[in-house]
Amino acid sequence: MIGVPVARLFGIEIRVQVAWILPLALVAVLAVDEIQTSSPTLEPVTAWGLGAMVAAAFFLSSLVHDLVHAIVARSRGIPVTAIAVSFFGGSTPLDPTAPSPSDDLAIAASGPLASLAIAGACGILAAATASLGGDLGLLAVPLVALLVLNGLLGGINLVPAYPLDGGRIVRAIAWRRTGSEQSGWKAAALSGRISGFVGVVVGIGVLLLGYTTNGAMIALSGWFLILSSRTIRDRLRVDELIGDLHVRDAMEPATITVHPGLTLDTFANQLLDGENGTTAVPVTEDDKVVGLVGLRQVNRTRRDKWPLTRVADVMIKPPRLPFLKPDDPLPGAVASLQRANIDGLPVLEDGALVGLVTRPGIGKLVAGRMPKLEPGRKL
Repeated sequence: MIGVPVARLFGIEIRVQVAWILPLALVAVLAVDEIQTSSPTLEPVTAWGLGAMVAAAFFLSSLVHDLVHAIVARSRGIPVTAIAVSFFGGSTPLDPTAPSPSDDLAIAASGPLASLAIAGACGILAAATASLGGDLGLLAVPLVALLVLNGLLGGINLVPAYPLDGGRIVRAIAWRRTGSEQSGWKAAALSGRISGFVGVVVGIGVLLLGYTTNGAMIALSGWFLILSSRTIRDRLRVDELIGDLHVRDAMEPATITVHPGLTLDTFANQLLDGENGTTAVPVTEDDKVVGLVGLRQVNRTRRDKWPLTRVADVMIKPPRLPFLKPDDPLPGAVASLQRANIDGLPVLEDGALVGLVTRPGIGKLVAGRMPKLEPGRKL
């Protein structure tokens, strides 16, 4: 999972993207502008202090949004060990879907409902502080700003387009009505494509009205939703090809392992030469898998640093690194590999390493099964 771990709440690791600095800075600047407009005589230090409070509160609101998703998921029996706080929700560790459409719907809806509840609370507090006047009245403007931000956070996530929560809600409802998770995905792809086209058309309209920045942002957001719907379509096609397979059908023998105390120079060249087809190496200690090193970790380390860099310093380890079992369905393993954004996943049986699932290995398997489709049928 992407992001830097910053805390742990309710046993869930909280990870934050460094890029959060930019939206929080923008929120603070906009909040200060509103505060100074409504209270021109306010000291700049006080205005910037309130602006910083708004930015911090918005971040906490986003954290609550994703944390509620995780808590509801755990209450439904789905293990969640970490979350990555996202700018506008929608990015959770909860795909693939829950075991049932009812659970899936509850998980998807919980985040937007939490954001809208926070917005309502901010509105009540803003009205109360404004009526009091004096120094407390100054808090009304930042509270209104938080009302708007959380309203946007909840509202945007209800747009029926995956990966937003609204797309997940569509998926769960269609799944529940038809009894087929595949039908749920197809409905989410369709609603996402429609929402994306609407966003592009609205964005172009706003551009023609002269609002260049806003129009461009809306149009780009719509295009992103269209691309996301195509991603779902591709996922469904892959699932059709490998839906009857298990991890054991795609795993490669883990013939090479490394110790966490080794330095990268002892094996990195073997990963990079590409001749042996190895893209990831399990890290073991006392016959126990403790992590994994892939091409990404090696490429991110300067070559002159290899002799000084231990495997333990760069390896991916749990909870970001999930372990697979030979009898796990292969589509779920593919989703885990994509979600973890690493080069391979170890396969364990009774705690012992028995193989490795890698992106190239799955690609070869998919390519080998493509001719088995019915003649004339398009992928």
